[in-house]
Amino acid sequence: MPEAGNSRRSAVWPVAGRGRIGRNEVRKVENETKTFRALDYRYGGGWCSEAVAAQLSWGYRMLEADCSDTVRERLCVALADLTSVAGWTSFDAGQSDAAHARFDRALRLAKAGGDEVLASNILYRKGRVFLHHGAPIDALEMFRLGERAAEHGGSMLMLSVLCANEAWAYAKLGDRDLALASLGRATDAFERSEDAVAPVWARFFGETDLTAMAGTVHTELAVALDSSYASAAITELTKVIKSYGCNMARSKSFCLVMLATSHLLEGDVDQAAAVADDALAEALTLKSSRFMDRLTPLKKAADHRGDNADARALAERITAFRSVAA
Repeated sequence: MPEAGNSRRSAVWPVAGRGRIGRNEVRKVENETKTFRALDYRYGGGWCSEAVAAQLSWGYRMLEADCSDTVRERLCVALADLTSVAGWTSFDAGQSDAAHARFDRALRLAKAGGDEVLASNILYRKGRVFLHHGAPIDALEMFRLGERAAEHGGSMLMLSVLCANEAWAYAKLGDRDLALASLGRATDAFERSEDAVAPVWARFFGETDLTAMAGTVHTELAVALDSSYASAAITELTKVIKSYGCNMARSKSFCLVMLATSHLLEGDVDQAAAVADDALAEALTLKSSRFMDRLTPLKKAADHRGDNADARALAERITAFRSVAA
């Protein structure tokens, strides 16, 4: 486990007024970004958000260095990706304003580098901040902009990501027809995608993640609209949880929380409690503000069954976990 406030030594990159940069220097940015992305997936943004921000200060100074037009375009794309990772770690650490600011700068860099597909990915992430904070209409606006960018860039994989997240936003709004239609579009786009040509920042979205999004949408519909959707969510999320390894601890913990919520909505309190305990255990190594927020629907579902002793005990364990984590 990395230490809190990770203080990894910054790569030695050229800065303004200190010579010409080439592809090797850009590769250093790209490699650092891969490292931070892996840390974020495994331990949460709270473990590395400060370190990513420190690395950005070096990277931005490279924009003032001398280089060819081809290298400059690649540098802009590399820094856009690093800035996007910084935005995502800020979001996971509970710093939404910083996340939006970084995503906005990442968008400008992606456009300067001429990468529409990366821009679509950044718009997806910006939309997720809105979605997480109860603004599905704003999220849909970002997802639709991202959808257009993905189409212009010719990426079926990012189109699938965006349609799946549109489905989530519609589910939050209680619109089952649009939610299920968007989920169908996501599946269709995924089936037409070519994973082998996907950029590194889009490869996270495989068949497991598409199934996880289906489970997310059905859980949301069960919470917002009709508990009968919990059955489909349980099937999908159970399959997903078996597929996630320790390198995707945060995603697995999120899915466990949704699975526990769906079990509660079906009235299976014992199973819900067992799954929720797994989620809390999985999250012990995480520093993720989002995980704490994701516990809210589960806590509400447990409170709703306050006449059940096991449900009351689960609600108490969630409260205690939050207190200790805080």
